[in-house]
Amino acid sequence: MTDPAELLTPRVLIVDDERQIHASLRLRIGGQCELVSAHDARDALARIRQTRFDLCITDIHMPRMDGLAFIDAARDLDPGLGFVVLSAFDTAENLKRAIPLAVYDFLPKPLGTRADLEERLPSWIERTRERRREQDLARAAGTIADDRDAARLERDVEIVFSETAREVLRQTAGLQTTVHAHLISAITQLVARSRSDPGLAQIVRGLEEARKTAEASMTATGGFFDSSYGSRDASPAQPNEGIRHAIDIALRSSRAESVGKRVDFQPTERATIVRGLSGIDFLLMVIPAIGATLACASPGTTVGVGLEFAPRLDAVTRDPRNRRLLWINRKRALSSHPVLVITLSADGPSLTPTEVEDWLKGEHAPLTAVTPRGLLSGIEKCRGALGAAVAPEAAKFQLLLALPA
Repeated sequence: MTDPAELLTPRVLIVDDERQIHASLRLRIGGQCELVSAHDARDALARIRQTRFDLCITDIHMPRMDGLAFIDAARDLDPGLGFVVLSAFDTAENLKRAIPLAVYDFLPKPLGTRADLEERLPSWIERTRERRREQDLARAAGTIADDRDAARLERDVEIVFSETAREVLRQTAGLQTTVHAHLISAITQLVARSRSDPGLAQIVRGLEEARKTAEASMTATGGFFDSSYGSRDASPAQPNEGIRHAIDIALRSSRAESVGKRVDFQPTERATIVRGLSGIDFLLMVIPAIGATLACASPGTTVGVGLEFAPRLDAVTRDPRNRRLLWINRKRALSSHPVLVITLSADGPSLTPTEVEDWLKGEHAPLTAVTPRGLLSGIEKCRGALGAAVAPEAAKFQLLLALPA
């Protein structure tokens, strides 16, 4: 699975006391990333405490705290963040102070061409993301092998047991068909004789009940193989059925009902399937989304799950109601394809952008029991997008799944 950081739109912090610099950079690189502006070092440090950035472009000459002192302080808050220094002039003293800070580059004022900045920006962002990956690996060096082996074992066991169960069910279905045929044959032979033998009439009634039970069992078995889970790889992802099962599983595993949490699901009357996913894929994708929403919901409240359709995915991401969402996999999604939108909302506090990113990496403590592995794998596989309402813009918890339909 792709590193969760690769699914996020790059976020760049601009620190400069000149407003025209912010406007100029927005024109040059605003189409490639999300830009956040700070007009002095103290404001920038406050933003770094709240949000994880992929790059910081900072001026040197600013009031109260210059850019190099700011970088030194910011590295204590976020050791993985990379910096590009912006300055109208560079003194020997500034260059000497910048060397131990290991800044990526110096940009002169006035700024270069748009093409020049657009060409260099991806490499700066990738350096920060690579640095973060190395830091994550270093922190987790003692457990990576164990986690990898455990994940493989869980997957192998799940496949073996699920396929074994399906095979047993197929064999049982065959036996049920044989039993049903024998019952019909026995009933047919005994019906005529039972007219003259009252004792046989009771036996015929018992056999008829057995026939009906066998027939009901055959119908239930056939329904399974026609459902979203009959074949792990080929059965379609049917939203209504999948979400109902996901809600049941999430409620049981979270014990949310013990603290008065409920789920209100409004299914769609329109028949549809999610492209690119099997029924199992869809279930594994939706369970963590519902689980996270339940975990963030306040006790005694109801989680809402709704479905709607949109003609294009980019119409959803550009909707004014959704512009402030943090979007995951937006760049790789099928933006011009019709989509099914699954909205999950809870009366509970929204996460900050950093907390969302930590959760996607399995590092946000309150949600460590809700692994997002299936969620990320699902949106990648179907080339959909995940939107998360984030603080401080959003007061309540909300997730949007925009999936090709």
